[in-house]
Amino acid sequence: MLLAMLTLVLVIGISGCQKKGQGQTPIPGGDKNMPFPVTLQDDAGRQVTINTPPQRLVSLVPGHTEILFALGLSDRIVGVTSYCDYPAEAKTKPQIGGFSDPSLEKIIAAQPDLVVAGDMDSQLVENLQAMNIKVLVFQPHSIEGLFSTITAMGEACGKKEQALSLVAGLRERVERVKAGVNDVPISQRPLTYYEVWYEPLTTTGPHTLIAELITLAGGKNLAISGSEDFPMINEELIVEQNPAIMVHSYGTGMDNTPQQEQILNRKGWQNIGFIKDRRIIAIDSDLITRAGPRTVDALELLARGFYPERFK
Repeated sequence: MLLAMLTLVLVIGISGCQKKGQGQTPIPGGDKNMPFPVTLQDDAGRQVTINTPPQRLVSLVPGHTEILFALGLSDRIVGVTSYCDYPAEAKTKPQIGGFSDPSLEKIIAAQPDLVVAGDMDSQLVENLQAMNIKVLVFQPHSIEGLFSTITAMGEACGKKEQALSLVAGLRERVERVKAGVNDVPISQRPLTYYEVWYEPLTTTGPHTLIAELITLAGGKNLAISGSEDFPMINEELIVEQNPAIMVHSYGTGMDNTPQQEQILNRKGWQNIGFIKDRRIIAIDSDLITRAGPRTVDALELLARGFYPERFK
């Protein structure tokens, strides 16, 4: 096994060396005039130079997989995680393991010339770098961070024009939502409790993409302070703050998760605004927790839930 791995590393290294110094490289299905090599800085602060347009892509993050498909790169994807299920074609791609435990051996066997990873893959990234496999790390925590990620992935794969077009369309939709709530005074925006989990009660912190989506949609996130992305929250605080809206991502097909009636009947919650007015919004977790093109779908659903009269 070790000999096979070393042989593969040597082949990849030789291939990379042969491609260097060739100047501008034709990009099949990409931007015809985009020059390579390109150097990008990823979210891990690493400067990564891509010498030629990558033709074998492995994605370790479901949101990244969705971006690759949206950029028209489906034919280049040779490895995804078992959680990469959108679009449907993603489920037909070879799997390299789970989201939190991808297999180094399977990634190497896929012979990628670019791996796109998240910030939880730091040790794996180091191992891949040691094998001379190009890796870009992206973990956007904001809409602008998402747009930057899409643009960078497009540049890395020779799809910059497609990436800029995709971002322009998404940005237009975001601006439409912002314009729709721009005249609503802060004091009149609904206080919103997003429940990540219920045992223990966990919400979303102020520096997350979810919190930004709530704000952009015209709401006020309940957890407005603190440094944790997903802090535990005291039940008494929820009752005291009396949020007008609750948002959650519990799926009907998930085991051991509360359903609408269970939430409405929680002991001691009967006087909270979102219980009395039955303003509980359920959003597909893949839309609101994955940073990808469908993140804007989640924003529009939130805006429609907060202001149904403004967003038909």
